[in-house]
Amino acid sequence: MNNKICLALAGLLSVSLLTANEAPSAQAAQYAQAPQSAQAPAPSDSKASDSKKAASSFFEGMEAKGFARMRFTTIDGPGDSGADQQHRFRIDLTSGKVDGWSLTTGLMFNYGSSTPTDVSNTNGAAQGSMAVVVGRAFNDRFGISQLSVNKELKGEDTKAEFRAGRISMDPIFSDKNTDIGTGAIAKIQMDKTKLALNFYDSWITSHVIYNLRGENGVALGSSEVSKGSMGNDLISLSLGGENLGGFSYNVSLAHINRLFNYMAFGEAKYEFGGFYVLGQVSAADMADDANFMTGKGDYTNTTWGFTLSPNDGQGVDKYSGFANQDWAKSRGLYNFQIGYKNKENPFSFKLGYLGSFGDGYGTLLDHIGGINIAGKFWRDSWDATNDGFGFMGAGGRTDSSIQVGYLALEYGLTKAWKIGLDYSLVGGDNSYPYIEAILSAADRTRAQSGKGITFHEIAPSVGYKVGRVSVTAYYGQNLGDVTYSKARAEMRYDF
Repeated sequence: MNNKICLALAGLLSVSLLTANEAPSAQAAQYAQAPQSAQAPAPSDSKASDSKKAASSFFEGMEAKGFARMRFTTIDGPGDSGADQQHRFRIDLTSGKVDGWSLTTGLMFNYGSSTPTDVSNTNGAAQGSMAVVVGRAFNDRFGISQLSVNKELKGEDTKAEFRAGRISMDPIFSDKNTDIGTGAIAKIQMDKTKLALNFYDSWITSHVIYNLRGENGVALGSSEVSKGSMGNDLISLSLGGENLGGFSYNVSLAHINRLFNYMAFGEAKYEFGGFYVLGQVSAADMADDANFMTGKGDYTNTTWGFTLSPNDGQGVDKYSGFANQDWAKSRGLYNFQIGYKNKENPFSFKLGYLGSFGDGYGTLLDHIGGINIAGKFWRDSWDATNDGFGFMGAGGRTDSSIQVGYLALEYGLTKAWKIGLDYSLVGGDNSYPYIEAILSAADRTRAQSGKGITFHEIAPSVGYKVGRVSVTAYYGQNLGDVTYSKARAEMRYDF
């Protein structure tokens, strides 16, 4: 249906532009056949010229932005192994500006998974040109990435931008590459200060999509829950500044109707001679008896996770060994980091510590949002649903906490080639997810014996980038309460 709407809008747009161009021409031809005294005055010619210039500017100034990405990921442990592939493509077209007005529309295609389990394999993963995916609970598909009307205003020291329609979510709590909402954005830049106001009537993030898919369509207390979007109105305000004598900052505050009383994020950074010091804090307070407005009604759910499947009677809560099912009301995390990065030097590093406070640490709409940390797999890609700092993940459970010490080193062998090494020590009462089938019996027993899982992740990487093409490969080995590994190769083109 989205594709039909897009084609219809494109057709209407083309007809309107052609009509705008043809009408003056027909009128001019009519006047050409009439006596000289009956010809139209100069203003009509001016209007025709203006119309042609507007149409020309609309098409000639068109810009394309997006990316194409291919991933191949494997997981391996003493118990079992698996592999999967993912293909993702997004293109957004923005027309040229006519009196500051422009139109943006685009497509996104998502196919496959980057979080394999023991039952995942690449044999038979591709099902032909229609991208039918057999046996998956989540439908991979084409979708409209954006469809918005934009207006830009420029002053001597001020620039303002307004967008309305189906748009990428802009708050620092989400991922603008994948997360979409229907609403409006207003941005104002004054010298070195930026102010942004965001409102979404409905929205969806990758983190929420994977959490809502459930099993057999069952999620959040009702078998009739729609997976289309969240209808809880979201409003956010952010203020930031940069290049202030080496100092930069960003403060964001959001409210989600009937779901979160507030989500807050703040960061400050100071740079000197290539070195920097960064501090970040994020907090959220969940509404009492939170309502997940998912398209077919309001569903109050006071417990974490999904319901039992009506078909097999088995729970789809994927945590093993933990009985805590209550939502965390007050959540918070903080991150302190020092590092070095200089364009003149091929070597860079960052060293930091992340901790939490409150009942939990799920403070974001996305797994990572604007949190700056190290590591490759532990933070957002072991199982696509529970890890990271998303509000519906592991940090969404009450009495959950996390502690992470991390180090990342990177060295540029040449202008194109880079090698890196990440180390992370993850601990705390984190309810960290794991895939039982790939663990040894001893690992499984050890992980289930307590709420917190403590482990080390050692992750070497290599990357190659020329122009807009990049190829990366990395490997992550877990040691500690759970022992298994993961590897990934990725090719990406940005345009």
